[in-house]
Amino acid sequence: MKGPISMRTVTKLTDNKFVNVYNVVDPEHNVGGYQFAERLGVDSIAFICYDPISGQYLLNKEYTPPTNEFHLRAFGGSLDSSSDPLVIVKNELMEEAGFENYVSIIPMGKVFVSTQMNQYCHLFLCIVKKGDQGERHPENAIEAMAQPQWVDEATVNSGSDWKAISIVAKFHSN
Repeated sequence: MKGPISMRTVTKLTDNKFVNVYNVVDPEHNVGGYQFAERLGVDSIAFICYDPISGQYLLNKEYTPPTNEFHLRAFGGSLDSSSDPLVIVKNELMEEAGFENYVSIIPMGKVFVSTQMNQYCHLFLCIVKKGDQGERHPENAIEAMAQPQWVDEATVNSGSDWKAISIVAKFHSN
């Protein structure tokens, strides 16, 4: 005799071009109200800058609409399947952090963002000279509100941004 047919339902809550949210209810497995986001095939990059002379890291103090607060985070950008992550990092490095010149860009691996996302994030550490930082070229209002901020390692590690913390940890493990 076959077991009961699962009554799992997946409901699409939004209808956007790049990111959509779904709700899952599965009484058979005692799951109710579980939500996940789908980025429609768009992965991302995240990077922080490091100046070896000062020993400081550059993070992005950016506005976070859901909390209506500013938080220190890694810089980031989206890429699609045809994008080269390194090219996107170079573009975002100038656009968001103000660096046309850099010493090196070190790939720190690719990580799965979370169980609630179908997205990979490529992590990078950009070695820069603090004095080479120039004018930023933000693409939109959220980026324009951001404030790049130089901080020490303790500040990075005490923050809430797993991407920045992961980059520093991977940097020290190499």
